Amino acid sequence: MKKVYDEIYGYIRLDDKETRLIDLPEFQRLRRIKQTSLAYLVYPGATHSRFSHSLGTFYLASIIGNRFKELGIINDEELIYLKFSALLHDIGQFPFSHSLEPLYLEHGLSNKELRNLIITKSPNFRYFVDEESIDLNKILDILNGNSLLSSIISSDVDVDRMDYLVRDSRHTGVQLGNIDLYRLLDTIYYGNNNEIIIQDKGIYSLENFYISRLHMYQAVYYHKTIIGYELMLRDIFKTIYECCDSSILDISNIKSLVYEGNIAYWDDEWVFNMLYNYLYSPDSPSYLKQKIKNFLDRRGPKVVYEEIIYGNSNISEKFNKIRDTLQKTQIPSNSIYPIEEKINIVNKNRIKILSNNKEISINEFKSTLIFNMPTILTIRRIYVDYEYAKRAREVIK
Repeated sequence: MKKVYDEIYGYIRLDDKETRLIDLPEFQRLRRIKQTSLAYLVYPGATHSRFSHSLGTFYLASIIGNRFKELGIINDEELIYLKFSALLHDIGQFPFSHSLEPLYLEHGLSNKELRNLIITKSPNFRYFVDEESIDLNKILDILNGNSLLSSIISSDVDVDRMDYLVRDSRHTGVQLGNIDLYRLLDTIYYGNNNEIIIQDKGIYSLENFYISRLHMYQAVYYHKTIIGYELMLRDIFKTIYECCDSSILDISNIKSLVYEGNIAYWDDEWVFNMLYNYLYSPDSPSYLKQKIKNFLDRRGPKVVYEEIIYGNSNISEKFNKIRDTLQKTQIPSNSIYPIEEKINIVNKNRIKILSNNKEISINEFKSTLIFNMPTILTIRRIYVDYEYAKRAREVIK
């Protein structure tokens, strides 16, 4: 038995197999990947890691798993594999988490695919599972949504989201992520097709969860400055790929790292190494060097136009017009960053209230804030590099 002290929950206990799992180089890599990507550029305390988040997710999964075992919903073996899955749910995260993921998605690799690849093909994992007689298929079934336990790890109200709301709130200092965690853990169940079933005495806790999630999306995850730097970092990597080094986004190279047991060293520090390499490289074009300097000096893109809509919005003539107008000016096209995001906040068709031993759809249970919440948050923004911000604002007046 090993105890790890966590700043949120206190001591988290792991058995010998779980301890051996987190000691693998691939898991230790998560110490060197920031949980909230570039949020530390706005909230200096947001330097916590995917490692601590994975342990926190494991802790919450253990609480729900033990409760379900006591109720006879799952057995001992299912609890073991649920906890393994909770530890491994983020093992395939890219450096700087979601900042660079869209680039790799364009080239054919998602973090879920990388996660499955690491679990099944990394020599360190293979040696571990063979020695400990672990059935990888049971872990993969849970992680890939093919198990009745999958919703505990990945659903609208899962232990992953519960942990990161609380943890990210603590480290950013944004109190909007505080949720009635233990009440929620004690009153939630999961049905088929990712259904969320909550006892009527836990409704306020569920409301609190969704409201906190909506607010944290606005205050942290889609904060205008943080998103600006994420767009800038993607553009820098895309420029390196196009003019200097096509291997930087080569999926076969990443897969080779997995097969060779070296994926453990593909982390946030690798990103900074790339930035410094091409900042000092004599082969880098001057505009790339300037962008890297701006990124490191925290001189990121500025928002010149923004729309925030509580609901689904398919067409924005103003957004399209401003984007087209800016692209016709003397502002370089690679200094303009239009972005449109539609963020799912709540799927009301998957929520049921357990009252008097009857399951009632949230659409029929109107005496709750969830019934009146927007299901989608639409954000449209146009950024330009900081040196062109004044000109852009004058153009779109």
